[in-house]
Amino acid sequence: MVRNNIWIAAADGDESAVLDFLSRNPSAVNSLDENGYTVLHATVSYNHIALLKKLVLEHGGDANIQDHDGDTPLFVAETVEVAKTLVEELHADPNHQNESGMTAADAIEEDGEFPLVAAYLRGVQKDGEQPSESSTNSAATSNYPVSLGPNVSVRMSTAEAGRDLPPVDEEFRRRIEELASRSDFNSEEGQRELRRLVTEAVNQHVLEPDTSRNVRPRPDEP
Repeated sequence: MVRNNIWIAAADGDESAVLDFLSRNPSAVNSLDENGYTVLHATVSYNHIALLKKLVLEHGGDANIQDHDGDTPLFVAETVEVAKTLVEELHADPNHQNESGMTAADAIEEDGEFPLVAAYLRGVQKDGEQPSESSTNSAATSNYPVSLGPNVSVRMSTAEAGRDLPPVDEEFRRRIEELASRSDFNSEEGQRELRRLVTEAVNQHVLEPDTSRNVRPRPDEP
């Protein structure tokens, strides 16, 4: 069956349908739909990295293409892996500012759902430089801050976290805040208790699964 909506096909990761459409309409790779969305935005948002590379490297896709708000595909990255692919392999600009004057790191950080992505982008923003091979290799074990409340920030490595952390369970947040209010919070005993709580949260899956995706609704396929 021939699919006539390349944006939906891209979001679904239907590579054959996307490439078939582009064989008939090559310019569509950088075209905007009625919502200002592009094939690259859809591909990045749903983390289809292999398809993303083909679109840019083989079909002329622009890794810095902008939607109506001036957001590039980097603004909808939800994993460090796809953000790294965009920046380090496809030359997406982490310093680009949208119509509101925000970079991708600013927007993702403000949204609060993907702190590891925001932290990674902060790390590659300096002077607009691409990270060196050594810094790229060390990124997998770099420590990133994860906010658990107004007074607490726990650092976890990407190797430990694996993917972006989901929203924090309210009971876990309450226990962390209670611990943070103690006078001995910064003592060895307080920090040991903090590590115990975080370990318990991970082991018991206190961190809630991500049940919603912060992506634009896809139009119904005709």
